[in-house]
Amino acid sequence: MKILLDTNFLLAPAQFKTDIFELLRNDELYTLDLCIKEMEKLAKGKGKNAAAAKVALELLEKNNVKILKTGKKKNADAAIIDTAKAGNYAVATNDKKLIKSLKSYRIKIIRLKQKKQLTYE
Repeated sequence: MKILLDTNFLLAPAQFKTDIFELLRNDELYTLDLCIKEMEKLAKGKGKNAAAAKVALELLEKNNVKILKTGKKKNADAAIIDTAKAGNYAVATNDKKLIKSLKSYRIKIIRLKQKKQLTYE
């Protein structure tokens, strides 16, 4: 399955000590350049989110996650929805607002539950 990883899902390994890449080892993993930019911005800050973003950026490279270009789009959530619709991707996220939008387009959703397991909707 082709899976598009959202920023907050990529932060999970550091936040919850969950190996999302092991859980998704049989899938093709992608993220957007806008998500990378969000994490780079977070990584420059301080605190837990900055540390989680640094770990996420390292894990992306280590796990060969493909980065998709979004062009001139500015909003990551809108770009995720457009990319998922156009390329038949499932989206891995725990972002409630994004999940609501994804459901309205009947896009498959993968969520992290109880910090250790995946659910498919």
